[in-house]
Amino acid sequence: MKKFLGKKTVLLGTLILALGVAIYLNYFFAEGPTGIVDNSNTQTEQPSDDKTLGEAINVNGGADTPTAKEYFEQARGSREAAREEAVQTVKDLLNDVKATDEQKKTVTAEVIAITKAIEQESNIESIIKAKGFADCVVYIADGSCSVVVQSDSLTVQDTAKISQVVTSQADIPAQNINIVTVK
Repeated sequence: MKKFLGKKTVLLGTLILALGVAIYLNYFFAEGPTGIVDNSNTQTEQPSDDKTLGEAINVNGGADTPTAKEYFEQARGSREAAREEAVQTVKDLLNDVKATDEQKKTVTAEVIAITKAIEQESNIESIIKAKGFADCVVYIADGSCSVVVQSDSLTVQDTAKISQVVTSQADIPAQNINIVTVK
């Protein structure tokens, strides 16, 4: 029985770790390449008054380059969708009639950890915005934190402000904080 209980606990832990990794990877790969001009589709016909023969054009008309506002909305939406999926998985495990009390305690602890991370992310985002940044999104997983702020560039003082907010709100050491800018 203990061996079976251990397997389910390991499986649950692995699923939660995979969820954290998926959120983290989704953050980095969701935006995709932006601002890329398609040089393979150059104009070869007679130029109009405002175009030059052989000029490179973006065939998508810039549609694939989201604004900073769109990026942050998309990032928050992706994060919420991943969290909802995790919560549904946890609910399914809690409603499983075969689950033991120990498994239910483990799942309940995971729900509390997810809830705490959501609250910390929200608090950090609010404080960073209050410190003068236009927008930001925060991801907390596995003892590390990734912060994406809207800024052309960050000064050392800006980085220190953000790190101080994260360490005070989430007890995450500065070496586990990753700060990225979006223009």
